[in-house]
Amino acid sequence: MELIGNITQICTALAAVGSVLTILLKVLSPLKSIEARIEKLESYSQSDYMNTLKLTIMSEEFPLEERLVAGEKYVQEGGNGAIKAKYQLLREEYSTRNGGYQHG
Repeated sequence: MELIGNITQICTALAAVGSVLTILLKVLSPLKSIEARIEKLESYSQSDYMNTLKLTIMSEEFPLEERLVAGEKYVQEGGNGAIKAKYQLLREEYSTRNGGYQHG
């Protein structure tokens, strides 16, 4: 009789563990989806940030100093190519006009 009681307790414990695992799986599944969506939004946000910096660097409507600050941030974020080359030209222009660019 004691054996049957022990088996019953083990089965009850296994059922409880199974229920907990089922609940965890139901909770974790949406969390993975949410995490993927957050990563996608972060990627879009970084892309928008880089594009804003590019527009600031290239726009002659902004003051030169502001364009230089945007260029510095652009390069720090890993930006390269034609925009980086334009930033370097702006630094030279500022240097010629004012005796050097020293932001920092």
